[in-house]
Amino acid sequence: MAHTETTIETLRIEHAKLDSEIKEEESYVWKNLIQIEKLKKEKLRKKDELLRRTLQKQ
Repeated sequence: MAHTETTIETLRIEHAKLDSEIKEEESYVWKNLIQIEKLKKEKLRKKDELLRRTLQKQ
């Protein structure tokens, strides 16, 4: 159970980091739209994994 909690917390941290990276990338005058799209897809994967693990825990 402790491993699951650690993994969930790790996923939350990674998700927040990706959100920060997206905001930083979007703040540039010349946005790298391909990089932003990759980051958004990875963020969505993390969110899905987080939700899946949270539901499994219950």
